[in-house]
Amino acid sequence: MSGDRNNDRDETRSRIERSVERCLEWTRLGRHRKVIAEVDRILPNVEENSHFTATLLIWKAQAHLAMGCAELALPAASKSWELEPSPHACHLQSNALEAVGDLAGTEELLRMGWRLFPDAVHLPVQLAVVLSEQGRIPEALDILEEIPFDGQIPEDLQVFLFGLRSNLLAAMGRWGEADEVLRDGLGNHPESRLLGEAHDALRSAHRRSNAEKKLAASWREGLRPIEGVEREVDEAIIRCCAVNEHSELVCLAARRLWRAYLEHRDARPQVPDPWGAAAILATLEIDGDRPSIVGTARSVGTNLSSTRRVLKRFRTFLASLDHEFKTRAFAAHTNPRLDGPPGPAGRDDRPANVLPFPTT
Repeated sequence: MSGDRNNDRDETRSRIERSVERCLEWTRLGRHRKVIAEVDRILPNVEENSHFTATLLIWKAQAHLAMGCAELALPAASKSWELEPSPHACHLQSNALEAVGDLAGTEELLRMGWRLFPDAVHLPVQLAVVLSEQGRIPEALDILEEIPFDGQIPEDLQVFLFGLRSNLLAAMGRWGEADEVLRDGLGNHPESRLLGEAHDALRSAHRRSNAEKKLAASWREGLRPIEGVEREVDEAIIRCCAVNEHSELVCLAARRLWRAYLEHRDARPQVPDPWGAAAILATLEIDGDRPSIVGTARSVGTNLSSTRRVLKRFRTFLASLDHEFKTRAFAAHTNPRLDGPPGPAGRDDRPANVLPFPTT
């Protein structure tokens, strides 16, 4: 009897191995539905064996994720993790949790997986990425500091870690440290095309960041004081930008647009918020964006039809301006002052309000 049981186990193991080989090949070919069908076919035969079941469920979860079906991948990955915790199951379940919007669950699971499998470097790396995508940059950097950087880490992951750390430092404005990290990475991986491209992109981003700061300082200095209801609209612009998390440059551009409009058009705002929302919408449109009028109006609790009417007035005003002048005066992202070489002294360095608005 003992020999029969051993033979049965060996036969089951052989069947699982053949199934896994087929799943591997189908995965390489992108035939994920075949993987799912194969797992569903053989699972009933191994349901009493937790190891085999957990292994097969990993393939099923992976196939569902590859097809963009996180809600279907989650039960399979969760069951695999429950039956037999493994770094792969943790990775897949956390991906599925993140995809369905459970960020707290994602973080909790990755931290647990990291504690259970301290040598599975990809888990803290994934955790750092999840935190960085939430804007939790210092926490993500702290995670990277704890990852032992040694020869056991695959080369492609080493390259990724250099790039990720550099990106996080740059996001915090620590440009010198970000550059140093990439230089270290290129020293260790001189043939890495990705690190070379990242270094070029970092220099470009640093130049643009400096240009944005310079332009913002110029625009702040150039804002002429306004009073009464005109100032209330200015304050509405600032509130709307804060609620919608627009950059300072967008806010300054919208405030400049409002002042320019006042110089050339008759404006008697009864309620400031529609004017503030419309000024921001018009500014974003200069950059080629298509912001939601409904969403912007709702974000500050203002009347939608009023916002549309005011936006039409801003659009009419902007249509009367020369395109090159318009982008230079009011564009926040496509402004030529952000990408071109510095202009001659006394032009780009002076307060931005001295640009002559054309008469219409």
